[in-house]
Amino acid sequence: MMLLPSASAAASASASAWLLPLALLLPLSATTTWSAPVLQPRQQEQEELPSSTNGSTTNTSALPDFNWTLATTTFQPGQWQNQPYVANGYIGARLPAEGMGFYAIPPVNESGRDGTNGWPLFDKRVTASTIASFYDYQNSTLGTNFPQVNGQEVLSLIPTWNSLFLTVSNATYTVGVDPSSISNYEQSLSIRDGIVSTAFSWTPPAGDNNTGNASIRLNYTAIAHRDRPTLGLVRLVASNLPAGAEVVVTDAIDGAGALRTANQSAGLLDDAVIWSSVSPFNVTDNVAWLYSALELGSGNDTSSETNAQQLGARTTIPDSVTPSLNTTSNATIAQSYTLTVPASGELVLTKYVGIASGLAFAPNENSTALETAESARQTGWDQLVSEHRAAWDSIWADGGDVVIHADTNDTRRLQQSVRASIFHLLANVREGKEGKGLGDNSIAPAGLTSDSYAGAIFWDAETWMYPGLLALYPSFAESINNYRTRLLDQAVRNAQTYSQPGLLYPWTSYGLGVCSGTGPCVDYEYHLNADIAIAQWQYYEATGNQTWLRDQGWPIIRDVARMFASFVQPGPNGTYFTSNLTDPNEYSNHVKNGAFTNAAISVTLRYAQQAAGVLGLQNETSSNWTSIAENITILKSNGSVPITIESEGLDGSIFNGTTAVKQADVVLLQYPLEFPTADPLADLDYYSMKTDPNGPAMTSSIHSIVAAELSVRGCESFTYLLAAVDPYLRAPYDQFSEQQIDEYAQNGGTNPAYTFLTGAGGYLQTWTHGFTGYRSRPDRLYLNPSLPPQLAPEGYTVKGLRHQGHVLDITVSGQNTTIAHVSGSGELRIEIGGTYATNLTSTSGSTSSVQTRRIDRTGMSNLAQCQSASANATTTPSGFAIAAIDGSNATSWVPATTEPAALLIDLGQEREVVNVHLNFGENPARSVSILLGGASPSPSSSNSTSSSSSSSNSTSSPSPDTTPELQTALQSVAVNISAPYNASTAELVQIVAGNTSDFALPANSRARFVQVVVEGAYLESESGAGATVAEVIVT
Repeated sequence: MMLLPSASAAASASASAWLLPLALLLPLSATTTWSAPVLQPRQQEQEELPSSTNGSTTNTSALPDFNWTLATTTFQPGQWQNQPYVANGYIGARLPAEGMGFYAIPPVNESGRDGTNGWPLFDKRVTASTIASFYDYQNSTLGTNFPQVNGQEVLSLIPTWNSLFLTVSNATYTVGVDPSSISNYEQSLSIRDGIVSTAFSWTPPAGDNNTGNASIRLNYTAIAHRDRPTLGLVRLVASNLPAGAEVVVTDAIDGAGALRTANQSAGLLDDAVIWSSVSPFNVTDNVAWLYSALELGSGNDTSSETNAQQLGARTTIPDSVTPSLNTTSNATIAQSYTLTVPASGELVLTKYVGIASGLAFAPNENSTALETAESARQTGWDQLVSEHRAAWDSIWADGGDVVIHADTNDTRRLQQSVRASIFHLLANVREGKEGKGLGDNSIAPAGLTSDSYAGAIFWDAETWMYPGLLALYPSFAESINNYRTRLLDQAVRNAQTYSQPGLLYPWTSYGLGVCSGTGPCVDYEYHLNADIAIAQWQYYEATGNQTWLRDQGWPIIRDVARMFASFVQPGPNGTYFTSNLTDPNEYSNHVKNGAFTNAAISVTLRYAQQAAGVLGLQNETSSNWTSIAENITILKSNGSVPITIESEGLDGSIFNGTTAVKQADVVLLQYPLEFPTADPLADLDYYSMKTDPNGPAMTSSIHSIVAAELSVRGCESFTYLLAAVDPYLRAPYDQFSEQQIDEYAQNGGTNPAYTFLTGAGGYLQTWTHGFTGYRSRPDRLYLNPSLPPQLAPEGYTVKGLRHQGHVLDITVSGQNTTIAHVSGSGELRIEIGGTYATNLTSTSGSTSSVQTRRIDRTGMSNLAQCQSASANATTTPSGFAIAAIDGSNATSWVPATTEPAALLIDLGQEREVVNVHLNFGENPARSVSILLGGASPSPSSSNSTSSSSSSSNSTSSPSPDTTPELQTALQSVAVNISAPYNASTAELVQIVAGNTSDFALPANSRARFVQVVVEGAYLESESGAGATVAEVIVT
């Protein structure tokens, strides 16, 4: 039964309760009553009404003043979110605010695991120095998934190699320096070339220096050399020193950073060289060697003899340096030199650090590290920096980019964030062609920036980081495939251990690929194997390389298919089911018929058959693969709008409406699996509201991609885009945190991984695969372009998208999508899907144009839909103002408190307004006020922030320049509950009615601006958040 609000209900805010798909906003009549809605599921495509204001701008150039350097002028030691890092895909080092050295952040409560580095180590957050695939083998870890068996691998950290101290009399600049002695501070990270600079004025304590208490200017520069993977560089320029004074410089390799290592040793060589050596616990064949060669001077003198003469003899390490080093570690070594300040008052010191491990360089890891340091010092700083920058320039030039053409504050912020995401991914991986230990390490969730998640490789690599890299930088994506190939033999042995055919990869994988407590091979997340197999097939689709498919991809795809064909069990009526597994929603473990796992099995078996057909290897397939793929169980609800059921319990219980969802799960069936379900749009609506906001940054990017493909009205894809980046991105270096809220006590008890490259990878996919609609196909390029109004009319360009040897620039603008075929031999077939489906043929140098799907004005009756909105109060991390007018009841504007909060909506021009309809979702406000105005507001009046406002768009008026004069239309109208909690239906998997209220406006009202003020909330939130405003409809 459906209840319609009466015309008289609005003034008293009497509420309507009607059951319909959450994001289906029905058109309003010209009166205060609703037109009679027809209760139908949302369709995937709908006739669209073109917007007359949306032109097409094909401008593939970047914003002319884009700043690749991200910086902070605030000195905040001990804040891990503010720490930059250097990395080149083989070595990495996180740097403290001081610019160099080892720093461990004290936990809030280490015994309670509050403020630690999280599962499974729960150790302190440190400025980690890393080598790719430098794993130990220990008995256990504090955290685990299953009982510990076979021991446990964990990433070992190497000694901190970037320590370089300056001592003036008795005062030494070091980590932990008194913040009051620091001024004129600036630390920066270039997301163009990864160079980190830390510059400041340091005033040594009075009485401890011979500078007359004057400030000394220090500038540290750190580099992980891109072209020389075994080289780290640190330079210190000290200026404003008193001429003729004696100072001491200390070059150190600090064993404090060498966590989980053994066989520690260190020593001194001639020519200002020190060395340190460690190996991971219980691993003797992967020794790491570090050599630091110090240089005094300009960096252009290639004579080591001259350098040694300038430095003179080593001197005693100053007492003020020693507390900054772990002198009890056998891996710690330091060398000090007394220098006389020249007349210029400036000293320049450079340390060239060679770092090599046995996995990549055995049996020559020792000599490789030494030769790296000495050769680098001979080459000189200037040339090395030039090489490094040229290498990064080549990567950017040869690879891809995302260029956003609109020039607003919000689009500039998005441009910076997407470029930073590309950089952070590239900085933590090397090209696959570089060989063992270099080009086959894959990417851990935090890459080389920390030991979060113990440096393990998860499905994060294949499902989250891989697709964007494959589209823009396939040679770097290849490292992810190579890693699984390196461990293929062990994966086969794992399966044999459990009497399974084929292979089994462990959930967490390290250097050996063995099953472990944190990385079980059975009774857990079997979908990992499908994720890996699908990635192999996607690489073939993207490259067309049959030789690679036969030699490297097929053995994995085939053996995963064999394992799954044995794993599934026959059910009634020719169906198949699965049991005792865990889907991506890790809140529900050991379930039956996980939707994502079962769909992934089906997709894997289909791809296996396709791969066998390409290679002519049908004899290696099994006859039941087709039957399993077509008949595997996918549960769905029985309501009028069928929703895919996530899983069922082993005891026969079914996933229900009270079950929490950790992260994207069922929605993954639509993307990336492209698995058909009864109503994928209903799946998106339902599960987007069920997902825990305290889950990881592994949800909203998928929601944005699916919404871009399936939504029939509004602009929720843009809301999800913001939700994929804004709550997780940490200034100043645009690094992703795993959580929206970093504080353990406020986010459900999670210590977020950092830098969370998984989130960066998912966010990149919203641009490469979301609005372009790009999907890999073996015989063509597939696109289904759409664009939200916030990016129109100019749109954006995916530059350098790679497909089977062809390079394309794809510009999605407000009206048309242009496909510029930059290079590639032969013809390229292009399929355009969706509303404007067609087929094209393209050759190098040609340009094709198709219409861009626009749904923001589709069936437009809501005057507010996808216009601009801003809030005057702080919101919850993903409770954006735009969510209230994006055409979807599945997204909400949520003020951070229950205090009065105002949402200002700009209708673009003055219009007659008769009614405001509010859908509060699950938590209505206690009272609502409505204000109307006709003037243009100043930017300052709206208090827009990245967390509470939307961008302007092409359907809005020009930027306002005066404060609107708002008149109260309705004052503090009480809100009644229209959809009270019903325990008898709470467990049903269905799209429930929101709590709705109508507010009739005074007769003959006209307004350009509508302000909705909400106060209070019926439900109390642990965080103190206010009401949820799912949608505002103005008629």
